[in-house]
Amino acid sequence: MMKYRTIHDALTHLYICALLYSIFCTLDPAVGSEGTRIPAVPPEHPRLYLRAEHAARMAQRLEDPVLQPVVERLQSQAKKSPQSKVEWDAVRYLVTHDAALGRTVIESALPLLQKCVLADRQDACRETGRMMVTGAIVYDWCYGLLTAAEKEAFIRELVRLAKTQECGYPPTGQGSITGHSSEAMIMRDMLSAGIAIYDEFPEMYRLAAGRFGREHLPARNWFYDGHAYHQGDSYGPHRYSWDTYPLWIFDRLGAGNVYNPEQRFVPYLWIYTTRPDGQRLRAGDTFAHSTPRGQPWGQYIGTVLTASYYGDGILLDQYERQDGSGGNETIFELLWRDTSLQRKSIGTLPFSRYFGSPFGWMVARTGWGRDAVIAEMKINEYNFVNHQHLDAGAFQIYYKGALAVDSGLYSGSSGAYGSPHCMNYYWRTIAHNSLLIYKPDEDFGRRGYGNDGGQRLPHGRSEARDLSVLLAPENGYRTGKVLAYGFGPDPQTPDFTLLQGDITDAYSKKAREVRRSFVFLNLHNPQVPAAMVIFDRVVSAEANLRKYWLLHTLEEPRVDGTSAVVDRVQYDNSGRLTLDVLLPAATNADLTKVGGPGKEFWVFGQNYANDVEPQRLERSSIETGAWRIELSPKNAAAEDLFLNVLQVTDTQSPARWPVRRLDAGEWVGCVIEGPESAWVVLMHKNSQRSVETLRLTVPGQKPVRVLVTDLSPGRWNARREGSTETLELLVNEDSCTAWFAGPAGTWTLSR
Repeated sequence: MMKYRTIHDALTHLYICALLYSIFCTLDPAVGSEGTRIPAVPPEHPRLYLRAEHAARMAQRLEDPVLQPVVERLQSQAKKSPQSKVEWDAVRYLVTHDAALGRTVIESALPLLQKCVLADRQDACRETGRMMVTGAIVYDWCYGLLTAAEKEAFIRELVRLAKTQECGYPPTGQGSITGHSSEAMIMRDMLSAGIAIYDEFPEMYRLAAGRFGREHLPARNWFYDGHAYHQGDSYGPHRYSWDTYPLWIFDRLGAGNVYNPEQRFVPYLWIYTTRPDGQRLRAGDTFAHSTPRGQPWGQYIGTVLTASYYGDGILLDQYERQDGSGGNETIFELLWRDTSLQRKSIGTLPFSRYFGSPFGWMVARTGWGRDAVIAEMKINEYNFVNHQHLDAGAFQIYYKGALAVDSGLYSGSSGAYGSPHCMNYYWRTIAHNSLLIYKPDEDFGRRGYGNDGGQRLPHGRSEARDLSVLLAPENGYRTGKVLAYGFGPDPQTPDFTLLQGDITDAYSKKAREVRRSFVFLNLHNPQVPAAMVIFDRVVSAEANLRKYWLLHTLEEPRVDGTSAVVDRVQYDNSGRLTLDVLLPAATNADLTKVGGPGKEFWVFGQNYANDVEPQRLERSSIETGAWRIELSPKNAAAEDLFLNVLQVTDTQSPARWPVRRLDAGEWVGCVIEGPESAWVVLMHKNSQRSVETLRLTVPGQKPVRVLVTDLSPGRWNARREGSTETLELLVNEDSCTAWFAGPAGTWTLSR
């Protein structure tokens, strides 16, 4: 029997089972592999990607002004590639019903399938899988012209090509959540071929659709509620695009939407993390080398397919802003793009967005223009491994350049996936703006993985086969829990954005408690537009284990006592990040910089180099990071508190605003002294929700804006000493925070 860590996990799984039953068990008596009910395949042709009513409108689509760039790309591809020509001619056959053209398509396609073999290079099965799509298109769309012998030949070749796929045929290999079997080979290639040849050879459809319904679909319908994807800035949108093929394939069969409709909001993650320069905040394994500097990163076809299916103009706007997509996916934009859909500006979106369980991520912005500040905050309720890193509790900040960054390089002199650099630095916590607890003799339990002082390897960094494996507590994929989140007081342009979480489970038994709290402040000031307050409570199992607070930078930081300055001026950037350390106290704080030549990727005595050619580095979007700031208490203790304030400015702007620590009983926080008002943030030292009365004093004459976290939900009152006026505050269950503004002085918060 499956064990669940929380009631939420159990209820979620029950919901998924009920949803799958309603979708897959009521559509058709057809049965897939292992008894899984699957949608019916209608007896007519065409039925793959479109039906007769859609084919009847193809001539009109070819003339639609919205699709003219798509048509031109297809025509250009057809001149260069025999495979693309076959597909383009198949489209023309749908329009003309020209039997001679249809015969040419068939007679051209079959030799292509017969000659297609698995090349001796990495990921070559993507090419043989894509050839299956070509064969499936011809088989289905030209079905009436096929002879019995040709049908046999097509089926024979499609089965042969299916056997070249990494999942094998029958498709039983690898996982259905991450890895290559979570991409096209099952969800598009075998599914497409299976639908095309179903009348003569139903096995392939039953195998592919059965595994999809049994494994791929439950996992996605579970994590779609979080409105995000777990495979990073590059593989994430890429793999999400594969998810959208079954969306359309099954819908065109007549099954409707087989997915949790929250799928619609997954691409919003890449809207919020897109920087003003068109790149995305780094996350997971990044192949930035493929995009030249100065060009926006594409969204892949999944964004426009989602926009078209759900009628989402904001997603269409993002797709167009990022220059759309191309490659051999163009035909699907011709088939499925909604040409009546109008763009809706991303500028209408709120500045902050929460990406919930099983992720626990928050992105806050100060706007959508060139001068926007972007801050990302992560808890990571689950770690899906593969292309996701061990970065629970990490943050990033962008303003006129990348200031607080993820460090390392996916592909270079050390190799790519699984290189010593990846295993010992890039994938590890030490390469991110998170926390280390260094135990000198810690063994991370898998060969090739050294000791970075960071987070453990969930299930040895083995990929979960399906949702049941991911949710099983003994496998350790759960790495954290969001304690509070929210933004306000204006939900459209919030002054504050909050995320708090417990990430103890991300670490081994060396950690007894690790809690991190983020507060991002939109200061509404052109010179100092934003600040971030980060509070950490770290309790180690042994007092002598040294703890490290990390901040990674692209350019060399300047450290002065308990403060530091980071500039980003390369490539015409002008951003600046300043750090003020409020805890540990100055007498106990060791603030140092690490990096530079020979120490770019330094891990406790060893540099895991991963160099790239200077020309490649110069022309690409690669941002490796070569420096970091380490903050560590000097004195050994089981419990340590970290309180740090980060402010962003332009290198040409005045210095940072004055910052000082504020203590108020069981709360600790800071005062940021702006020219017109003071900003106050207070957090409970033990990160516990409190019902106790709080008394705080903010000296001076300026108005104050106050955020108090870790309050028990319900109605609270705020009163300033010497005033008869009482402010009534409603603390909600999600954020557990109170926000109010008023004159400086002594304030009391009570129930």
